Amino acid sequence: MTKRTPAAIVFGALVALSGWQALAAQNAQPAGGAPELWWVNKTKGGVYHPPMRPLWKLSDLKQMHAGRSNWQEQIIKDPEQDATYNSAAPGSRFGLRLHPDTPTVFVVIAGEVRFSVEGQQPVTATRGSLVNIMKTTLFSYEVSGSQNALWVEVNPANYKTVYPASGPQPPSASGGQVVKVSFNHTPATYAPPNQLHWNLFDDGFGKCAPAGPRVMDDHLFASPLVGYVNAADNKCPGGRGNVGGGPTQGAFNPNSTFGHMHAGPAEWWIVQVGAISGKFEGVGEFHATEGDVLYAAPMTWHQMGAEAPSGPSVRLAMGGYPLINMTNTEVP
Repeated sequence: MTKRTPAAIVFGALVALSGWQALAAQNAQPAGGAPELWWVNKTKGGVYHPPMRPLWKLSDLKQMHAGRSNWQEQIIKDPEQDATYNSAAPGSRFGLRLHPDTPTVFVVIAGEVRFSVEGQQPVTATRGSLVNIMKTTLFSYEVSGSQNALWVEVNPANYKTVYPASGPQPPSASGGQVVKVSFNHTPATYAPPNQLHWNLFDDGFGKCAPAGPRVMDDHLFASPLVGYVNAADNKCPGGRGNVGGGPTQGAFNPNSTFGHMHAGPAEWWIVQVGAISGKFEGVGEFHATEGDVLYAAPMTWHQMGAEAPSGPSVRLAMGGYPLINMTNTEVP
């Protein structure tokens, strides 16, 4: 995949030798040695433009759409990604379609969603599931089971959807006109770590799968990050995930320098199980539970942590790219 380098980043070695000699000396550090040091032009963090917010709580979304089984809410629409939170009742069907140039990812929070994907065996996604559909691939889905399904659909910005002309003509969107076009399509292939369906509980904890991204495609990245407050709760051989976290000790100052940041694209998280804290520059500390969504605006100092007093806390890290953690150097 192609990773863009923001023009605002200016690389430079911090003093040890001079010029390129200093940079070469830093970059020669062996793994586990002293970290490399860089200059970066940091703009103001903690700047949120609607619909983005530091925390979307599932309970608030349900209240916003009280009395309705089928609803959709735009939760992210930034320069990198377009994400909606969705609910639908059993029996709801979403007909055949494809995204001609971009992949799409569904993160199922609750209920059962059955996917039919071109060239693949049908899969039923449940709590903890990621469904990764490659570009130029026909797919449809429907809600099965006995309860409303909840899921987050994630697409690259400016994605488009087309529908087979053998089916009914879809309604036009605001500012557009539905026209008939022609082109040939070939489903894109899966390259590791991408796969059609992965489930946190069956494939992750059930098989003690190693940590790592589960989606890494053009402008789509998803990696489940596992944390424990108590090490004894980690039941996988050799351990899987970080240990630590718990309630914040002392007052947190959101206007201080802490944690790390990313130069350019935003990072955000879907809580898949347990509880997660998110400390964000300029706006404060937020506490999320299963089904909630946390969002760190670009250039924002942030620090995440597990909070569930027992068992795992898992946040699915999302973004357009596998971002570099740029750790602050002002405080430990």
